[in-house]
Amino acid sequence: MWLVLLVAIVICAAALAGIYSRPMGFLATFWPANSILAGLLVRARQSNLLLVLAGALIGYEATGFIAGDPFWLGLQMTAANMIGAVTFAFVFCSLETRDRDLTRVRAVLSFIGSAIIAAVVAGVAGGPAWASMGDSNYFDGWRTWFSSELMNYLVLLPGILALPWPLPRPRFTSWSALLRHPVVPPTIALLASVGFGILVANPVAIVFPVAALIWCALVVPLPLTCLLVLLYSGATMFAVKLGGYGLGATGLSEELIAAVHLGVAMIALGPVLVASATADRRRQFAEVERAATYDSLTDALNRGAFLGRAETVFAGLRDARQPVSVIVFDVDHFKQVNDAFGHAAGDLALISLSAVVRASIRKGDMFGRLGGEEFSLLLPGAAAQEAVAVANRLRRQVERLRTALPSGEVLEMTISVGVATSPATQTAMSEMLSFADQTMYEAKHAGRNRVEFVEMPA
Repeated sequence: MWLVLLVAIVICAAALAGIYSRPMGFLATFWPANSILAGLLVRARQSNLLLVLAGALIGYEATGFIAGDPFWLGLQMTAANMIGAVTFAFVFCSLETRDRDLTRVRAVLSFIGSAIIAAVVAGVAGGPAWASMGDSNYFDGWRTWFSSELMNYLVLLPGILALPWPLPRPRFTSWSALLRHPVVPPTIALLASVGFGILVANPVAIVFPVAALIWCALVVPLPLTCLLVLLYSGATMFAVKLGGYGLGATGLSEELIAAVHLGVAMIALGPVLVASATADRRRQFAEVERAATYDSLTDALNRGAFLGRAETVFAGLRDARQPVSVIVFDVDHFKQVNDAFGHAAGDLALISLSAVVRASIRKGDMFGRLGGEEFSLLLPGAAAQEAVAVANRLRRQVERLRTALPSGEVLEMTISVGVATSPATQTAMSEMLSFADQTMYEAKHAGRNRVEFVEMPA
């Protein structure tokens, strides 16, 4: 029940805000309620859809009552509003099942198509309400309703869909660090261009912020870009209402209002497309970089990445004269596992082992796969006693590990572990890794499933 009440309050507040943007006549210049409802329907769980719709119905009807609209007219308007939002959610969720946060260009194209269809349907449903209000005909009502709905969908919905949930907690360090953040210059440029455009008494000034919007789309994260687009669009439409851009506060024709709606919508669409393409490209680059850095089976650092990062850590520890430990271990009799159960079972065993390792090591430790069933850990700042404790904890947890195979059998494993420690990082990484590897083989020769330790000479 709380969800119904919350949705009703949100929709009612958004609709009342839209009412105050009416420059004249009937339709609001800026109507956020329908876009908010469409976003809620897309992001809500399937079990909550009816509750969201019930809350929206109450919110719309409460708005009509507060605004003093006739009952039947308010009912028509509510139906048109909800039909458009439901149409958008249905079409968009049918087209895009994976990237509903608009982080791929394909998702944005699906979003645009869904917005156009929803605006067409809303215009068809809302045309009679428009015609009943004055001298305009049904087609004029459809055209005005369509342009207003399309503008609101294209301007508002990207911010709702792209916004991460739950919202991340902002990290504020200092004002100087905030001012040096790369998102600040394009944001300031956008605000300045919007303000300057409003002061210029000419309709062409509406396009002044386009360059700043594209700059934001290239630098600013997608959710923030969508919010900045919303800021531009809202400021522009309210400035039109108040007579900015040389359009005058009264006497605007319905054709001009529709043209302004569509113009702002097209301007808002460009930065969203650019930001989505930029986010998609960054994700693809991150995927390629991760594939080159991490082992695809165990998600541990591959040999090259592990050794490269370890050398960097070693350099810092050597300068600070801090201790460091290297652990090398592998699975005992792993060839027998592959021979008895198959390589698929061996892969499953390594995946289970890696999960146990990540749960056992400390924050800041590095985990890498050297090859086959042999792995290594780098423990920055760990002296001998702490490193041996980590190694023994890991050995015991692997010994208790039980891996269920698809055949129904249960696989058990043990590991042999070698530990090498340097008190003040006075030895090269390659030499410590070699000593840890030799110590691991000593553990195997001593009976396996045990930890052997060596301290590097100064």
